[in-house]
Amino acid sequence: MVRITLFILFISAVLSAQVDSLVLGKFDRLKVDSIEIKGNNITKDYIIIRELTIKKGDVVTGQTVDYNSERIFSLGIFNRVRLFFKQTSEPLSNILVIRVDESWYIYPIPFVRLRDKDIKKSSYGLYIQYKNFRGRNEEIKTKFELGYDPTYYIEYYNPIVIESLDISFLTAITLQKTLNKSEKAEELYGEEFSYNYKKIDFSIGKRLNNFNAIFFNFGFSYINIPKAGKNKILKGDNDINRIFSGGFGYVFDSRDLIQYPESGIYTSSLLTHAGFGLNNISYNIASIDYRQYQKIISGLTLKWRSYYRQTFGGSIPYNDLSYFGYETYVRGYKNNRREGNNLWLNSIELVHPIIKNWNISLDLPLLPKKLTSARVELYFSGFMDTGTVFNNNDKIKIDNFNSGYGFGFTILILPFNAIRCEYAFNEYGRSELIIGTGFSF
Repeated sequence: MVRITLFILFISAVLSAQVDSLVLGKFDRLKVDSIEIKGNNITKDYIIIRELTIKKGDVVTGQTVDYNSERIFSLGIFNRVRLFFKQTSEPLSNILVIRVDESWYIYPIPFVRLRDKDIKKSSYGLYIQYKNFRGRNEEIKTKFELGYDPTYYIEYYNPIVIESLDISFLTAITLQKTLNKSEKAEELYGEEFSYNYKKIDFSIGKRLNNFNAIFFNFGFSYINIPKAGKNKILKGDNDINRIFSGGFGYVFDSRDLIQYPESGIYTSSLLTHAGFGLNNISYNIASIDYRQYQKIISGLTLKWRSYYRQTFGGSIPYNDLSYFGYETYVRGYKNNRREGNNLWLNSIELVHPIIKNWNISLDLPLLPKKLTSARVELYFSGFMDTGTVFNNNDKIKIDNFNSGYGFGFTILILPFNAIRCEYAFNEYGRSELIIGTGFSF
């Protein structure tokens, strides 16, 4: 009888010390006594911990926990991130558990690219991305492109090369035949042409805290054109431009989900000097990018952006001028090419989710589970863009702005990528369909 009684007391004690899971409501509050990380078979703990705005001893709300979950997911190396509390009664303790499902990290992606929709100007190749190398969120990117525009590119990024100082490092090497964007340069040359472009870049960054970072970059470019004697195209004294560059920048980032934010601010500024007087080449490039995201009501998010880029100083090479109609454009004028020293682009969007936080995992033959698992979301948006390109001596005039508006759908397949389909109109009512990958901003 005594043995039975002791056994019952033992079982009761064990059960009383069992852990209960707890998910906080948006405004519920709880103290964090300790933090545990689970599921990170490859990823180092500090890669996850450094993204948290929560530390041991803090009293947090469910809203804060959700925000930190999105910050960790923004690393782009997990298929799923869940934050919840475990409570133990003996001793009484609130354990914040971070459970991650690691993604697939090596992506070989073949591609075909057409210039001017001409099959004779096609390029093809392979893009390879290795994410979370060594479990330290290091990233290696390579691109091999053959055909009309051959390109060889390799990039290495380490977000914490010196852990005690929170120093990051990036280097990239580019060998490329790149299309001239300038109509003025094409007129001088007499026909369409491409630059032969070789470049090496280095960047060293210092993360000041969770939201602020500074960085310094250095580079060297070697640029020439197919036909010698075209000195009006390249600046300086030679038919070859050898350009050293150096600059510094600042980034503030308080966004929740970096890939598709609902709250927070992102702003970056960069000032670069190029040439340093070698071969009479000396000029500057400055840019500032401000983005803000604000939740409104009923799932609506308002976001806006203002991006400004300016080139100034000595004689600016054509390949470093500011352009609309390529990577940067006004929706409604996507293929309208404009060039000048400076550009200014403003955008505003109203976004509403249709599908949100749908975690899927498919069982497909020959494919690993990590590669067939993703977080899928679908958003509808309405947008307006306006922007202009101008030279340093020009006055900014309303008449020189191009403006467009429209609507679109964005499908997020995270952490992999997004597919965007937008229908835009310009101020004259002309419309265009824009289909691509990535995010508007």
